[in-house]
Amino acid sequence: PQEARDAMASDIDYILLGRAAILHHDFPDLMRADPDFQPVALPASRDHLRAEGLSDTFVEYMAAWAGFVAPE
Repeated sequence: PQEARDAMASDIDYILLGRAAILHHDFPDLMRADPDFQPVALPASRDHLRAEGLSDTFVEYMAAWAGFVAPE
C-alpha cells in the first residue's frame, strides 16, 4: 500500500496492480477506506485465495510462484 501511495503522489496516470489485486480483489477500495490497510502476509493460504475469488486451478498455478501460496 505504501508503494501505491508513493506512486500516486508522484503525478502518475495510473497504477497496475498484480499481486495486490490477487490477494485482495478490492484492494483499491480497502486502501481508500483505511490508510493503514495492510494486505494479507505471504504466503497466503489457499482458503484466503479462494475467498478472494480464485479458482482451484488458479490457486494451484499461483502455488508455483515461490512464497506466494502457503503449503498445505
